[in-house]
Amino acid sequence: MDDIILTGSASAIILQAIQVVTTEFDIIDLGSLYYFLGIQITHTSTGLFLSQSKYVEDLLLKSEMDDAKPCDIPCLLYYRLFKKDRVPYPNPIVYHSIVGALQYLTFT
Repeated sequence: MDDIILTGSASAIILQAIQVVTTEFDIIDLGSLYYFLGIQITHTSTGLFLSQSKYVEDLLLKSEMDDAKPCDIPCLLYYRLFKKDRVPYPNPIVYHSIVGALQYLTFT
């Protein structure tokens, strides 16, 4: 196991669980959670606020789309794409990585 998150409203029980796990495994307590698997965590008075804004910003930079303008729909209605319209993406490995990152963003 690489990572584990313990959370709850009973701080004493969480500390006790960390102590028990520490006796069995070599672990490091990193303190309060603030970023995990592309998800930002902000602690508020009512609970936790989860956001993926940093993940999206990093993805836009990686795909060189950080200066792109937003639009209501991704393409024109009834627009047909043809094979000769555009040149292929120059690096298929980066393209696959971007598609995978978009899938992860959608699923999380």
